[in-house]
Parts: sequence; structure tokens; C-alpha cells
Amino acid sequence: MAATTLTERPAGDVRVTGTVWTLVRAQLALLLRTPVVLAAVFALPFAVLLVLMLVIGFRFPTIEFGAMPGVRVIDRLVPEMAGTVAAAAGILVITLHLSETRATGMLRRLRRTRMREASYLTAQAIVAGALVAASTLLFMVVTFVVYGLPRSWHPLYLAGALLVVTYCSVSAGLLLGGLRMSRTGARVAAPLCFALLFLGSGLGVPREGWEGVAPWFYQVTTVNPLAQLNDFVFHAYQGRLADTWPAVAGLLATAVVVNVMTRRVFDWEGTS
Repeated sequence: MAATTLTERPAGDVRVTGTVWTLVRAQLALLLRTPVVLAAVFALPFAVLLVLMLVIGFRFPTIEFGAMPGVRVIDRLVPEMAGTVAAAAGILVITLHLSETRATGMLRRLRRTRMREASYLTAQAIVAGALVAASTLLFMVVTFVVYGLPRSWHPLYLAGALLVVTYCSVSAGLLLGGLRMSRTGARVAAPLCFALLFLGSGLGVPREGWEGVAPWFYQVTTVNPLAQLNDFVFHAYQGRLADTWPAVAGLLATAVVVNVMTRRVFDWEGTS
């Protein structure tokens, strides 16, 4: 991931007002030109769909679940990929961005301006939410055009569930990215954390599909945080409350604790 700055102008010309929206605009302008963001946020859903079709068959997205009449694979893949993108935005994008910004000394310079620390951290969360919303909307539009509308879908419930997932993943990303860690360490830790979550969430295949094929792997998905969150998002998309809601509530409570920890351990200075 390329070294990051808030703008392309020299540091002395950068004017930071400390307001959240100024930071949000600057961060979005930067991140939308970053290959990691384009790959992890916008390309990932389409890449997973393409791989599934190449491996299983091009009719796979239109197959209906036996236990869920009228619900096609694509109807589950859309919300679950939205949840996966939310995880990528928090754990991958934010962690790597903070690491690169610290390594260039920009975090240290920002802290010496009138900017409040909370404003910067809040801006990261808003940017992640905007990226998730844009990616989800793009994937939904394309799949709706290709495969048609699902029989039942509730966009407002989906948005609420995605806020929950994004909050949890951003909290994790801010903590991981805020640790005193080298640029190389972050480049290893962030992709590894996301890969473990993604690979243990069902590999883009609905969790129920693994129960008869590989029962041991299905058991892995039952304890994977991303699998629990994606299940929550899918049921919200269908207008229902998932059975995994107690686990999601626990993850939310954990995220609040993580936020408190982040404020205490966040490294603005880096190594000289």
C-alpha cells in the first residue's frame, strides 16, 4: 500500500481545521485512489461471485435453498458480501491506512494541530461506513440487473445491520492500526486477521451449504465472528431477527470496550 498523506501538497501547506467533515473529505479523496481500497471494498464481492460461478457453475447464484423456498444463493450472497466488505473496510483498510499515515509522520503532525484526536478517529469510522455503503449499493444494483429482485428484501433493516457490523470492524481496525507496530507488521497482521475471518466464515458460500458437505467446517463457522455477523445481516435483509443476535450483542459490547482501549493505547507518534 502506497504511503499516505491527506493531500498531495507539501505538509506545510496542509490546512487541518480539526472538523470531522474536512477530514472525511480528505480521507475519501485519498483512499479512493488506493489500490487496496479498490480491491478489498469494491472488487471483492464481484471476485467472490466470479470464483463461485467458475468452481460450482454459472447457475449457482440462482439455485434456491431447500430450507428457504424462494431464497436464492445470490439473495444470501448479497447481504453476506456486504458484511464481508464491512469487515474488510475496518480491519484491512483502516489498519493499513493508519499504519502508513503514522509511518510517514502525518499522524504526529496532525496531533500538533488544532485537530481533536476524537475527530480523526470519528472520521475514519465515517469514511469506512461510506465505503461500505457505496460497495453494497454497487453490488446490489449489478446483481439486481443480472438476476432480478429478490422476493423479499428490507433495505432499511439491511442498513441497520451493516451499521452494527461496520462499527464492530472499525473498532477492531482502529485498535489494530493504533498499536505501536511497524509498517511491515501491519501489512502482515491486517491481511492475516481478515483472511482468517473470511476463510472461516464460509468462503463466500452460505453457511448451511457446508453442514452436509463438511460438518467440521460448518462448526468453525458457528464460532467465527464474521460468520455470526453475516448471518445477522442476512436475516435483517430478509426482515427477520437472526438466532445469532446474542452473539452479535456480545460483539457490540466488546467493540465498546475496544473503543475505550483504543483511546488509551493509540500510537500517534510512531518510531522516529
